[in-house]
Amino acid sequence: MKIAMMTNNYKPYIGGVPISIERLTEALRAQGHRVVVFAPKYKHLGNEQEPEEDVVRYSTLSQHFYSDTVLPNPLDPVLEETFAREEFDVIHVHHPVLIGRVAARLSQKYNIPLVYTYHTQYEQYLDYAGPIHWLSQGARKDNLLGRLRYRGSKAIKQELAPWFLSGFMRRCHTVIAPTEGMKRVFRSQYGYTYNCQADLAVLPTGLPRESYRADSRAVGAIRQQYGGGQMPLLVTVSRLGHEKNVPFLLRCMARLKQFLPDFRLMVIGDGPQKEEFMDLCEQLDIRQQICFLGCLPNREIAAHMASADCFVFASKTETQGIVILEAMAARTPVVALRASGVEDLVEDSVSGYLCPEEEETFTEQLLRVLQNEPLRDGLRTGAFEAALQYREDAVAEKAVKIYTDTCRQYAMTQANAQIHVFRDLRERLRLPG
Repeated sequence: MKIAMMTNNYKPYIGGVPISIERLTEALRAQGHRVVVFAPKYKHLGNEQEPEEDVVRYSTLSQHFYSDTVLPNPLDPVLEETFAREEFDVIHVHHPVLIGRVAARLSQKYNIPLVYTYHTQYEQYLDYAGPIHWLSQGARKDNLLGRLRYRGSKAIKQELAPWFLSGFMRRCHTVIAPTEGMKRVFRSQYGYTYNCQADLAVLPTGLPRESYRADSRAVGAIRQQYGGGQMPLLVTVSRLGHEKNVPFLLRCMARLKQFLPDFRLMVIGDGPQKEEFMDLCEQLDIRQQICFLGCLPNREIAAHMASADCFVFASKTETQGIVILEAMAARTPVVALRASGVEDLVEDSVSGYLCPEEEETFTEQLLRVLQNEPLRDGLRTGAFEAALQYREDAVAEKAVKIYTDTCRQYAMTQANAQIHVFRDLRERLRLPG
């Protein structure tokens, strides 16, 4: 097949969506399919992209939208020029805005079926937009204007955002949820306007072979550097923003210190609230226990995961916790909050534990894992076996089936539309049957 993979962000930007797209693209290419990735340029990261085979880089309106993300220019002529020249079997777009609108237009213009993957609960991230952030801050003001601002931000998040997203999905031919849990969210959250004919499929992010085979020497070195060899060592991977619920995790670490003073937590990731979270560590008197490692190359993640006794996670905004799967593939048990995008991955007492958002309960479950080596060994085995079903080659095969089914259904729909047009024309002209 010939697939147009369209995205608002891609490597070298580090994030869940770029990682998911890169892994799917590589796995599809390994199976003989041609994938052309449409992605923005990243001049501000200090390295102008070298020309890449089958990667079309389009321009950006702003190199500093928020954090290291860019604001793409969906009107760049290179997009239209490429579609006019190539003949794609299917378009797979990963965002409903900007490049998503372009993908929908190109789908209609060139009669190409459109597949959309829902990666992000956008209503959880709207506060990063300046005007909406200003509205949200009204909750802190006990006056009429403050209340109006807060209600306005709430209406945008709970009503306008779902309305916009459901409108975009009506233009798609297949919508992909990364987990069964998010599929259920679709039906409940967007059901009142989600009246399109698009199929609803499930396709998780796949894991490359490297995720299952951490380098033992690297694991030992990391263990020695951060855990002193024998010290309990934890790890989390997260964007350092408010939507990831990092303060909850840090407060749990302060509780853990009362029972295990000599543990360490490796925090992998970066974000706009990093300094704020480091200050919170000082206030909680756990600055010595928390190691902020920043963003790491993907190739180093598996070793850091495998070096830890447990992976901890507090986010409630995931569509699919890729980092949770990476931890499980590295044979690392998981203790996380029970939330959509997470509960489909972790099975209680098999690969880890899911907890309510209660600091005491979360800390108790974490202690249980750290203080019981036979239990921890059993969870390691369960985590690894569960992660095997997410191998990227198996996920790519599922993706091809989704594309094929979408193309077949689209062709049938187009043929039926032509039949209806012919029948209507015959009726108008009163031609013999």
